[in-house]
Amino acid sequence: MAREGREHSRLSKIALTFHSIFLTTLLVAGAAFLAVGLWLQLSKNGGPVNLEWSGSGFLDAFLSLGIAAIVIGAVLVAASVFALCAISRSCLGSIARVLFILTTLVVAAALTLMAVATLLIASDGRPAKVEELIRSSWERTVSSDDPDVVARACAVQAEYECLGFDEGDCGACPTGVGVDGRVCTDAERAVCPRCDEAFSIGSPGCFASIIDRTENVFYPLGVVAAVLAGMAVLDLFVVCCI
Repeated sequence: MAREGREHSRLSKIALTFHSIFLTTLLVAGAAFLAVGLWLQLSKNGGPVNLEWSGSGFLDAFLSLGIAAIVIGAVLVAASVFALCAISRSCLGSIARVLFILTTLVVAAALTLMAVATLLIASDGRPAKVEELIRSSWERTVSSDDPDVVARACAVQAEYECLGFDEGDCGACPTGVGVDGRVCTDAERAVCPRCDEAFSIGSPGCFASIIDRTENVFYPLGVVAAVLAGMAVLDLFVVCCI
């Protein structure tokens, strides 16, 4: 009997150690998500590049990742702080345990959703809807009546040395004004920003650069979210041993 008690105590300590490591990791990850979300929101208008992201669909919400990262980061920080306080005060009673399990289920579901969406967008097998949403954002930016908004597309072209959305879009309308003074067509004006700087007509389209940037931002976020979701599910079983 005493041996069984010692074995249970040993398992409980191991479980508590894992639980503490998980919560600390969750806290750090939550702070990181908050930081990334704030950076995207303040410097990139919420998306991987500074375009006019909007929309209300599922993929739109993740392409305009700033708010999503801020909300998820805040939830992770709040959940981890609550659980760490419970541990430090030895408040792992029934009520605290149930509240933590419910919170962890919500966190695991949110992280799984984020992992699936971000990895899907970052993968080579992303749905065609992603390109449609990026094109729509590009066209909203380019055709805006606000010169400061149009300047965002010009900045993207300057940063990535690209022209238009797809290669060849702006061969006859490289700066929003047709070559030889010709008036640009409506289709050209929708994808060719009115920029002061002339870009090389042979430049590639900006979609390839935007999607590369999207992958660079979304892939690590998706991997981190997937790992945390797995740890959260495992921690649900570990808490039962404490």
